[in-house]
Amino acid sequence: MFEAHFGLTATPFAREIPVEQLFASQAHREALARLHYVAERRRVMVLTGEVGAGKSTALRRLKAELDATRYEVVYLADVAFTPRSFFQSLLDALRLDAPHALPKLKKLAREALAERWRTQHRTPVLLVDEAQFLSPVMLEEIRGLLNYECDAFAPFALVLCGTRALAERLALRSAEALAQRIDLRYHLGGFSPQETAAYIRHHLKLAGTDQELFTAKALDHIHRACNGLPRPINQLAHLCLMAAAAR
Repeated sequence: MFEAHFGLTATPFAREIPVEQLFASQAHREALARLHYVAERRRVMVLTGEVGAGKSTALRRLKAELDATRYEVVYLADVAFTPRSFFQSLLDALRLDAPHALPKLKKLAREALAERWRTQHRTPVLLVDEAQFLSPVMLEEIRGLLNYECDAFAPFALVLCGTRALAERLALRSAEALAQRIDLRYHLGGFSPQETAAYIRHHLKLAGTDQELFTAKALDHIHRACNGLPRPINQLAHLCLMAAAAR
């Protein structure tokens, strides 16, 4: 095990990191600030980013930071959502029994979201991950879900999260009605070279060492090979340590 070789107390670059210990780049801080705004103002946001850029991590951090007495976060992620499975998942997350008929499913979901705000004074925050896979039918269902009392009242916040393909889907004429309801858009890019180096050092410190295990040249190679994206950086840095220990 390379951990023992380098005197580490934990495996670095692992996914199981407490939210409060996550590394926050400038772009991640900006994304999180916008997500908080959307939750507080009950708005609609589209968060996009390259594969491995840390979009889901940003959603996880938002969920952890929101006051549970004021917000109810519902995380939904399925690459094959149908209207029935979407509303079923939503009601399951809200801990409600779902009727079989689709019209009743949709009606109950709308009523439940409004009820959370009106009587419990808690804002539902819907986080729809992998949204680039939503079908045109599903995009239309989500647009319909946003229709409340002639646009005078919004009882929940909505974040659609996905890759660049999501932005492309929303740019189509068929999605124009939904696109017009989007209040904020943010694209999450990769780290700068300096942030990549800081990110790697951060993970090594969490694993129990302040040693400079990677040379400046190695850090630069990792940054360029991974385009500054956290997930590939994790994988490559982990392999580097394994290879170094083996040698």
